[in-house]
Amino acid sequence: MKLLRIILVTATLAVSALKLASPATAQPSPLRAAIETPEWQPFCSAMGQFAIDMPGTPKINSETYSTQVTAHTYRSVLKNKDTYLLQYFDLDFRLSNNNIKITLNNAVDFFVVAANAKLLQVRDISLGSYPGKEFEFQPLSPNQPVGVGQVFLVDTRVYGLVVSTPESENAQKFIDSFRLF
Repeated sequence: MKLLRIILVTATLAVSALKLASPATAQPSPLRAAIETPEWQPFCSAMGQFAIDMPGTPKINSETYSTQVTAHTYRSVLKNKDTYLLQYFDLDFRLSNNNIKITLNNAVDFFVVAANAKLLQVRDISLGSYPGKEFEFQPLSPNQPVGVGQVFLVDTRVYGLVVSTPESENAQKFIDSFRLF
């Protein structure tokens, strides 16, 4: 029964407004240099119990789904279409070891589907003692850069970080700045 609930929760979140990819518009490379990048700022969420550095000011959204799961989303989309996203949601039960793996794999799959992309690779990682997955994805639009993401299970909370930018140093800066408190 818990496995069915896990699948329903992650499927519901897949339908959420995580659209990372947008229709591509071809632009010559010189225009990219002319776009000013917003300043990076630390962002903290007492309710989410995390801190992260994000470019610009993130848009914050919370949505409750029919499975009674509320997804909290923090997203910065820059003028050049670079996207930085952090989302978390709480499960109302603890998971067994097998269900932890299933939940993390489902979370990866659903972030990739929401980005309208294909999964390139995935590997096990951790955040301290908390299990996680790191993944790369290629948006189906040929003009979109390869994206990277991480998902973690922290007790009964699932955190997902996803970034789509051609600037690998900015993607790494975003991912590396995530911390719990």
